[in-house]
Order: sequence, then structure tokens, then C-alpha cells
Amino acid sequence: METLKKYLSLMQERPELFRNKGEKGEIRIITDETQIRAEQKKIRAKLKKEGKPSSWIDIGVLAEDEWDYLVRDLVEFPDGRIGGFIRGINRKNLEGGTGVVIMPVRGDKVLLLKHYRHETRNWYWEFPRGYGTPGLSAEQNAHKELSEEVGLLPTKLVPVFRGTGVLFFYAEMEDGQPQTKDGEAIQKIELIDIREVGEWILNNKITDWFTIIAFLMAEKRQFFSL
Repeated sequence: METLKKYLSLMQERPELFRNKGEKGEIRIITDETQIRAEQKKIRAKLKKEGKPSSWIDIGVLAEDEWDYLVRDLVEFPDGRIGGFIRGINRKNLEGGTGVVIMPVRGDKVLLLKHYRHETRNWYWEFPRGYGTPGLSAEQNAHKELSEEVGLLPTKLVPVFRGTGVLFFYAEMEDGQPQTKDGEAIQKIELIDIREVGEWILNNKITDWFTIIAFLMAEKRQFFSL
């Protein structure tokens, strides 16, 4: 099966993505090809008996593009059950890129974008952010994302928090009228008082967790006070 063949190749190339720590409560990835095939066969028979698609237990790389892998692992849950579990893997991080989230400020105001997100088919108020770009440092990538999404560059760029595969920045922006490049799914850009951001979060106007983390970490590190 092509999906499993790709999966086994990825396992050889990137063993760290399939590593088990052996800790209590861990969801253990089954990496032995013989066991994967045997368990798949048993679960497929069960699915067929229940009138469910056998593809629900296809183990492997289910889809991929230049940005992500979508894989289904065969796993053993803490109670001993065995089944499939889907996860996404950021391909750009594997290639050496670092994703970025930038809180862009000008004086006591902050830039917010109304950005369309395909995965939920909805609009979100958020700070500029983007996938990692192999060959660029996180700082260079932050400059690139700001140029593309708000058409302005920072005069000061300071890391405030490092998450898994992503670096959060506080950025003081140059003067000028913000504008986004064609092709970005951005409806509008607002320049609002920093104190309003907290209110927007409390009122569920901002629900993007990348933006919330960047705002809270910048405030905790005293880049501004409320």
C-alpha cells in the first residue's frame, strides 16, 4: 500500500517523529511493520462486520503537500487498546524553518488582521503569523511575514516566547499605512489601543490562540503595561 510505504520511509528518515518515551500514560506508536499489517487486518475485519469503511484503519501518509504531512499512526492507548490515530506534521519545520507569530505595535496601538482560515472556513482577528521558511532565520521570516501581511517592517523585533516549532515576537513598527499584498486572505487591518486587545479576548472577538499567547507573553515580559 502506497500510504504505508511512504510512512515507513518517513519513519526511517525522521525517527524522532515516531519515538516513544515509555512513560506512564503515553500513547505508544507501533513501529514494527509486521505488527502494523497484522493489526490492520484484524481491525479491517471488525470494521467490515460493523458496516464501516475499512479505510478508517489505513496506516500511513494519508496526504502531503509542500507544507504538511497528514499521517495515521497505529497506536497502543494506555488501556492496551490498539487503533489508528491521525496527526498533522509541519513539513517546513522538518526542513529547518521556524514558524513565527508577531505582535506588531506602534506606540500604544497594535495592528490586528482580519484573516480568513480555510481549516475552519471562518474569519479571525489575529497578529501576523506564518509557517517556517527553510533557509531563513526566525527573524528573517518575521520580516517576510510582516512585509507580506501588513506591508511594513519592524524597527525593533524581540523574541518573547518559543513554542513547539514557532517563535513569538514583539515588534515595534515603522511609520506608514499598513496594507496587505494581493493573494493574502486578509479582509482588513485595524490599528487599535493595546488595552482593547484584552477586551477583545475576553469578549471572544479574538479567539486565535497564537495571538492570545503572543499578547500575554509580551505583557508578562513587560513590553507594555495595561
